[in-house]
This record gives sequence, structure tokens and C-alpha cells, in this order.
Amino acid sequence: MQKNLLLINPWIYDFTAYDLWSKPLGLLYIASFLRKTGFDVSYIDCMDKYDFGWEPKVKQYGQGNFYRTEIDKPEILEHIPRKYCRYGIPEKTFRERLKKLPAPDAVLITSIMTYWYLGPKKVVELIREIYPGVPVILGGIYATLLSEHAKRVVKPDYIITGPGEVKVLKLLSELFDLDFNKDNIPASIEDFPYPAFDLISHPDYMIIMTARGCPYDCSFCAQKKISMPFAQRSPDNVLQELKYHYQKYNVSDFAFYDDALFINKIKHIDIILEKVIESRMPIRFHSPNGLFAKYIDERLAELMFRANFKTIRLSFETSNEERRVDMNSKVSNDDMVQAVENLENAGYARSKIEAYTLMGLPGQELTEIIATMIFLNNLGVQIKLASFSPIPGTLDFERAVESGSIKEDIDPLLTNKTIFPLSDDKINYETFSKIRTFGQVLNFAAQKNLKPFYDADIKTAINEVLKDD
Repeated sequence: MQKNLLLINPWIYDFTAYDLWSKPLGLLYIASFLRKTGFDVSYIDCMDKYDFGWEPKVKQYGQGNFYRTEIDKPEILEHIPRKYCRYGIPEKTFRERLKKLPAPDAVLITSIMTYWYLGPKKVVELIREIYPGVPVILGGIYATLLSEHAKRVVKPDYIITGPGEVKVLKLLSELFDLDFNKDNIPASIEDFPYPAFDLISHPDYMIIMTARGCPYDCSFCAQKKISMPFAQRSPDNVLQELKYHYQKYNVSDFAFYDDALFINKIKHIDIILEKVIESRMPIRFHSPNGLFAKYIDERLAELMFRANFKTIRLSFETSNEERRVDMNSKVSNDDMVQAVENLENAGYARSKIEAYTLMGLPGQELTEIIATMIFLNNLGVQIKLASFSPIPGTLDFERAVESGSIKEDIDPLLTNKTIFPLSDDKINYETFSKIRTFGQVLNFAAQKNLKPFYDADIKTAINEVLKDD
């Protein structure tokens, strides 16, 4: 007898959330893998924007706002002067969709940010209410990084850590007394089936991942704890998937989910983009994850432009050399200058290029943050401020604990990047809010090709940031 599995992408509970090419790619990979091994799969996406009577405002390239319901803030977050919401479909819609599906033999729930654990928790509670006794399996990033917290607070029956396909298959085989066929285990990354995008009710865009894992070990990132060892797919394999999804769904926008898209670029991304150009597919590419600027030479910049790479976000983090070395960063100031120049020569306007910079790192001074922002503004690019979130298991989390900024057993809700977790007497929530406003001013200036602090010292800039409105 075939087993029915229900896979669920849970709600987001947060002060803010936005569909920036956001899909649970790991869960969709697992869905296709389990189908291939003989299971029937149903799916509920709590973050679906469609089909419940609400008209989403979909912006350029498929991005847009999620439906939201304002809820009471958890007591631990009462000091934050912002509204707290549940993002995603109404609970009523969730219950209605659940009733239309076949009764599941097991429920698989994914998790993303550690400080979003209230979403999986709510889903587990509803499944317990509606399908008591049905095994609930939790996987994903939160489950991997904080498995003990998940056992205690979310209370699933089972937890899967790390890459989930094979582990889930083994667990289900044990639960249902099925033969575990080792022939179903992919021999390489090339053998994984494409993600089950057909489960998405209304795809505005597609996700593509040309590799898994990352060879780098940045102090603020937990990639090596949540993913498999770095492995790249062949360019031909990637092109086949692009063609398949473009033809099946007639969707033009593809977002790369790679953490290291430009590694081995001559044998990888260069060839992929060449093949896309040769195919003449009218598709567009986007990079929500930061791109490694040091690999963007003249050739790669030209290929990106010709292949219709529209959204470019460079991973920069900081202009401070000492900090960069300390965090094992991937780009120098000179690399950044050269990459922007190469992109401009290829046809991109500087004001359309974005660069991630981090604020709120352990021990980070205000001068470092402002100096980095001014450096990027003087390059003429857009600043994407990324607030630091201390991720359990990373070097920077350990540093924050050692400095006394946070407790080792901190409630994950207090690591939310929106609330600037490492606030202190010198730099607090209000300071960071002013820094964000300063960034908006600089970005507006960049659009007008203005560099208001080109000749100013950092002290002048900081005074501008901190002045009262």
C-alpha cells in the first residue's frame, strides 16, 4: 500500500517578511525525491500568495508582499516598537486546504530561520489537533542548528538534520517497515531529480541551484553545518533544467540559490551563461545571495550582461581590512572596485548594482559601518544593509557569547536581525534605524550620481547619521 506524505512550508512570524524569490527549495527537492521512490506527496505552502481571495501585488520579476495578519508580540519582544505579524495564508485557509487532501501517513515540515520557529510550532500544533497520532517530522535549517530547542519547544516526533533526502527515506522506511532500497540513493549531485515546482500553485519565478554547499568558511555563516560538502553540477545538467522549467511553466525569471555561484568559474558559470546565450531562451537571472566580486573579470561581466543577468548583489560585508581577514571574507576593496568597473564596461549602470554590507557584528564600531557605506556610495552602487544575526554554531555566535552580548541559550527570537541583536550602550536599536535611513539617503544620491561624503571625513558622516530628526 502506497503511503501518503504531506509536506508543509510553515508560516513566518516576524516584524517583516517579503517574497524575494523565496521558495523552500530543500523541501521541493525532497518532494521530488520521495515521489521517485514511490511515495504519494501532497503539499501545503503557508507562504502561498494566491488562491484565498487576496490579490497580491506582484512587482517586477515576480517579487511581492506576503499576506499578513497582525498578532500579539511574544512577551520577550515587547520592547521592540514595531508590529508583529504572521505572514502567509490565513489559518482558516490552512485548515480548508488540509481537509481537501488525503489523510497523511506522515507529515514533513521544513524550517528556515532559527528565529522563525513559531511558524513550525504552530503547524505542529494544528497537525496534532487534526491528525492526532500521525508522525510529524521536522527538518530544515532551524531543526539542524537548534535540534534540542526544536525537540523541547516545537515538539515534533522526529527531527532530520542536514541534507534531508536520504535521511528522510531511511526514517520513513523504518516507520512503515518498507525495504530501504540503496539503489534510490543518488550517486552524485547530478542524479537528484528536479525540485517539484509543480506543487506550487502559481509560480511567478523559478529557483535554480547549480551547486550545493560552499567551500568557504565565513565567521558569520553556518552553511557547512546545514548543507552537504561543496559539489557542482555540470553546465549541461544545469542548462537542461533551465530549459525544462522554462518550457513547462513559461516563467522567465530564475533566481540562483547558490552560495558560491562563481567558484571554478571558467569550467562552470562561464559555460552555463555561454550555453544560455546560445539557447536564445528569453529568461532573466537574479541573485538574492551575494556574488563573489573577486571573480567578476571582464569576460564574466560580459557574459552576465549578454545572458540577461538582471539583479546583481555583490557580497562585500565590510571595507575594513582587519575585519575582512578575521571573518575570512572573499573580497578586497580593490576586488570590489575592479568588479564594478568590469560590470559597468559590460553595460550595467553602477546605480543598478547592489552590494551587501553587514552591520551589527560582534565588536563592530559605528565608524566601520559608516566607512563601508561611504566607500560603496563613492563607487556609485546601491547599499544593501544586512543586519547581523548571531547564528548558532558559527564563530561569530561564539564571539558574541564570549563578549557577554548574548547568552549561549538565548531564545532564538532575540537573534532576529530586524531587532539588531547585539545592541549595546553605544549602538542600539535607534542607532541602527538611523543607519538604515542614512543608507537610503546614500542610495538615492547614487541614483543621481551624487557622492555627498566624497571629501568628508568619517566623523562628519557619523554626526550626520546621529543628529536628531
